[in-house]
Amino acid sequence: MKNRILLISFLLLNSINLLAQNITIKGKIVGEKKPASVRLMTYNDMLTCEQTTICETKSNDKGDFVIKANISEIVMAQIAVNLDRVDILLKPNSNYDVEITIPNQENVSYFERHKPVLKLIKSDDDDLCYQYNMSNLVIDDFIYDNFNRLYRNRQISLLDTLDVRLKKVLGNVKSDYVKENIRYGKASVAMIVENANKVKNQYFSKQEILYSQPAYMNLFQEMFADYLNSRQFAPSELRRLLYADYDTFMAYLKEKDDFLSENQNLAQLIVALNLKRMYYEMPDDKNRIYAYLNSISQTTKNQKNKEVVDSIIKQIDRLSFGTAAPTFSLKDESGNMVQLSDFKNNMVLLQFVNQISPMVDYQFEILKELSLQWRDTVEVVTIATRECFDDYRRMFAEKGYNWTLLNLGDDFLLLEDYQIKTYPDYVILSKNGNIGMAPAPAPEHYLDYHVRRIYNYYKK
Repeated sequence: MKNRILLISFLLLNSINLLAQNITIKGKIVGEKKPASVRLMTYNDMLTCEQTTICETKSNDKGDFVIKANISEIVMAQIAVNLDRVDILLKPNSNYDVEITIPNQENVSYFERHKPVLKLIKSDDDDLCYQYNMSNLVIDDFIYDNFNRLYRNRQISLLDTLDVRLKKVLGNVKSDYVKENIRYGKASVAMIVENANKVKNQYFSKQEILYSQPAYMNLFQEMFADYLNSRQFAPSELRRLLYADYDTFMAYLKEKDDFLSENQNLAQLIVALNLKRMYYEMPDDKNRIYAYLNSISQTTKNQKNKEVVDSIIKQIDRLSFGTAAPTFSLKDESGNMVQLSDFKNNMVLLQFVNQISPMVDYQFEILKELSLQWRDTVEVVTIATRECFDDYRRMFAEKGYNWTLLNLGDDFLLLEDYQIKTYPDYVILSKNGNIGMAPAPAPEHYLDYHVRRIYNYYKK
């Protein structure tokens, strides 16, 4: 009896240890003048790159922070410092010391933002991070050094020299994750010089799907993103079958392509990826394509496929017409808290701004006229970044703008919620607090037309 109790205790203790795969990241932020929000985000899969935040903290006045989190397997993650993000590969039961340098992003648009730099000071992950990063560097340098001979001359023999380079730099690679990264990194090089069908059969046919391996998924997208545009599938027939049923659609694809018949799970993933592309390319068929994605999600027996397809549906739904708008609670000029729900009786035009410029001045003058026309139906709400809020408060007072001005403050995640990538940026919300149009055009580009169109739609 005593031995049985000891055995049970041992098993319970070990099961707890398996669940509590602790990692610790000690970091220092360079280039950020004040305490910053720090988030650790893991990728749900490397196809959609949807993320889950597993830890949140703040840096101190010196830029120091500590993250503690639980992971059960090797994961690709990101450390987000406010809106800036850097990738980091994490292994269970490992500790990391890192330094993150944030470049000066002042007066820089989203598309011009400089990438922050992560420096790994030390870790006890058995050189996983080092070998992963170095393998990518060696492969990238190899492509750069041999660009002409690869792309123009198709010199397949060069692939042997890549193996030599990798062996020289990395030595003996123990991690299966790094081995997979190298295998599919080399496959991406092989795609340049070899027949695509050969690469497809060698690296995907009857192979395990590596959902969390970036190199695998990069090659997967390169190989299959336009797969249903291939010559063996007639575009007119594909479109006709969109209005049949999902099983008939899949049966046609498998009849035309033996490769899709070999691996049901891989076929589902390929079709889902192509349906996502078709959703944006075939606006008249959006509803049917959306229904087919739901069919895959509901009928698949593969849980990982379901998660990927659900992520695709989530991406399609995000900020689409009729979906619920992200809420907010921000301070106005008087320091009063203003919530999105305060405007529930009217449509809302959200305007996101940072520094004042001649373009901003121009658009504000147009908005001034439009706000008078809309005064009974549309609330104009300007959300200014913390750094520029006082400038806009003075501007509103001087020029007589009388719509709502709000201070973004530290709620920079609202920019992520609304996918604000440049300034000024606009979003139209319907009367019921749903997305009407995101992004919306600037005032000088027929913004009034789209506001009236959405108003009339809900007026019916």
